[in-house]
Amino acid sequence: MDFELTQQKQTGFLDSFTLKMIAIITMVIDHVGYIFFPENMTFRAIGRIAFPIFCFLIVEGFHHTRSHTNYLIRLCVFALLSEIPFDLAFFGTVMDWGHQNVFITLALGLASIFCLEEMNTKKIYAIPFVLIFAASYLVHCDYGIGGVLLICMFYLTRETPWMRMILTALILYIFFGAFELYGLIAMVFITFYNGKRGPQAKMLFYWFYPVHLLVLYAIAHYL
Repeated sequence: MDFELTQQKQTGFLDSFTLKMIAIITMVIDHVGYIFFPENMTFRAIGRIAFPIFCFLIVEGFHHTRSHTNYLIRLCVFALLSEIPFDLAFFGTVMDWGHQNVFITLALGLASIFCLEEMNTKKIYAIPFVLIFAASYLVHCDYGIGGVLLICMFYLTRETPWMRMILTALILYIFFGAFELYGLIAMVFITFYNGKRGPQAKMLFYWFYPVHLLVLYAIAHYL
């Protein structure tokens, strides 16, 4: 993802690259568990860490990217590129209209916080804001309405970490159930974020997501 982060001095020792790697690793563990060890919930519990971190980084990217438009376009392009790998890996079919990949959720979340920012001066943006939530429900994207709401929450509580923790717990529990509260472990890592970008790897997650899904599908079906 496109995280052009400031070098502001903050307490913490984790930069955005490290957070991204934690999210990627826990995501892969989750996907391996879902595909190969569906009865072992340890993999799935670890995997709950990934999504809140990605939501947090979407908001950081929004604040520091050079172009909101280009950022959104990239997310949309990779949402399209990832859909077939996503459906193959998790549903064994080229296209499953009942489930859409997480890039769509992240793109809708990014669009929603753009609307929130514009609503300060242009109330008309309340209309697309509502439509974004409707779209997240209608297209059945990963994490759905709760996922988009989590991104909005990170945007609105960027300066109030204690409120961010409380609302994260509420959203995870209300929309996804008690098991998703393992995702609160992500807040520990986010607490130690230092505001720095770290090593440059802008396109890492963009490409990693569809490629790792294809690899998992190939292993599950051909090896």
